[in-house]
Formats: sequence, C-alpha cells, structure tokens
Amino acid sequence: MDRPDVLLVVNPTATTTRPELRDLIIAALDGTARLDVRSTRGRGHATELAHTAVDDGRDAVVVLGGDGTANEVVQALAHSPVALGLVPGGGANVLARALGLPGDPVAATSRLLRALRTDGRRRIGLGRADDRLFAFNAGIGFDAAVVARVERDPARKQLLRQLAFVTSAVSEWSTQRGRHGELRVQLPDGTERQADVALVANTSPYTFLGDRALVAHPGASFDLGLDVLTVEDATLPRLAVVVAGALAGGRHVRLGGVHHDHDLASLRIEAADGRSALPVHVDGDPLRPRRSLTLTSLPDALDVLV
Repeated sequence: MDRPDVLLVVNPTATTTRPELRDLIIAALDGTARLDVRSTRGRGHATELAHTAVDDGRDAVVVLGGDGTANEVVQALAHSPVALGLVPGGGANVLARALGLPGDPVAATSRLLRALRTDGRRRIGLGRADDRLFAFNAGIGFDAAVVARVERDPARKQLLRQLAFVTSAVSEWSTQRGRHGELRVQLPDGTERQADVALVANTSPYTFLGDRALVAHPGASFDLGLDVLTVEDATLPRLAVVVAGALAGGRHVRLGGVHHDHDLASLRIEAADGRSALPVHVDGDPLRPRRSLTLTSLPDALDVLV
C-alpha cells in the first residue's frame, strides 16, 4: 500500500496494554500510515468504530488489545475490503498467535508495518454462532461457564492471565459435579452425540496455556470448516487427561468417550433437557445464555494483515 489509511482501535483496559506501549506503537504506525487513533469506551464500542472505518473506506483497522476487542472489530470487517491488523495487548492473544504473528507487541508491530507497506494479506474463514461471528473458538455449556467465571473477576484475570482459566475450570467442574450429558450435539450428517463438554474451533490451537499450544482440534484451520470436540463423562481426571493430550499435540482424540469431528459446514448444540439456558461464549467473550446454539462456517470471510 502507498501510505494506507488506518484506524487504530486501542482497548486501554486490556490485560497487557500500557500507555508507554501504546505511544510507541502509535509513533511507529504514524510513520507508515495515515493514522486515526480511537480508544474504546465500553462493550460494543470497537464494533461501532470499525463500522465507521468500513463506511469511510479505510484500508485497515488495527487492534491494540485482546481477543475480545478483536472479536468486536471482526463483526464489522467481515465480508468487507478492510483488513484486520493485530497488535497483541491481551492476556492470551489467541487469534494473533494462531495466525503465526509474534506474541510480543513490539515484534508484532514490526511485522504489521511490513504488511502495511506490502499489502500483505491473508483471507481466512470465520465461524458464526447464531448471529455472532467468531474467529477461533466458540462454545456453550462448561467452557462458556469457565469464561464467564473468569470475566466476573477482572482483577484476578489481570493477575493470573491464562492461569485464571485453569483455576476457574476446576472451580466450575466442582460446581457442575454430577450434571452429566447436559449437551446434545447434532452434526450435518444426522449424527447426534450426548456430551458433557463440546468445544468448537475455527482453527488450531484452541487456546494457549502460557507458551504451550492447546491443540484440542488437530487439523483445524482457518481455511476449512468448523471442528467440534465432545467429551462424555467429563470427570476431573478425564478432563485432565484430555488437556494433557491436547498439550501434547492432540493425542486425546484417541481416548474412549472423546470424539473429534473435522471440517464441518455447520452443527447445532443444545441443552439435552431442551429447557435449560446455558452460558455461551465466542472467542472467549461471554454472550447471553440460551438453550441452543447453531454454528456455521463462513469461508473466505475476512482479510487479515500478516
């Protein structure tokens, strides 16, 4: 691009976004792009800012923040010519790392500047959970309850970062102990599975624990459909074995009671009793509880700067 027109969306409350880092990134981008900088003021504001960027015909929207801010921007940029750029400023930064971008924000900015100069883009697919888009994962039930528990205590999330999800998963399992088979998963070919846990992914890894990739869905890709991992009889020891296998690259998919369905155009997950409203998340961002969730693959939906 010849001095591209860029909107930088900054989440000032993101886990690792510091004022001095923000100023450094602004200075770097300002030398390469015609830059407008906006800070988010609350939930949904990043989507509003990105919609305006699309209407204004900008070349790219760059997010300095975490996966939640990136997800909000994706809602506006999908199926548009405006590219998404990422400078990791959250705790996990799953989307940036799954795209192969550096986890360090300074190194990521250097990579971003090169992409802006050369128009280095990659077209990726997205997922849709009912009416909400997601870039890398989504879920209903146990994993969404873990996400909601983490988000209820932002100070703890800030302190523990990814470890907060591990401790919250143990706490949530203790809360749900004895509630088995709460999900019914319906696949496109008519297969139905009863499960305690169902994890949906649009790429691999599903998330990161520190520097370790959690490969819950081996072979999942931004270039393919959705994957779903279901776990029956999710006792704490069984979940620990599944996590260990995912951290080892995907050995857990050979376990009894674990099913991995790959490259799906769509699927539906619902409360097995048909009545209970269950927690829902997309890209680690809680949504309102509901009794069912329809998930659809959207190929070639978003340009990202790489």
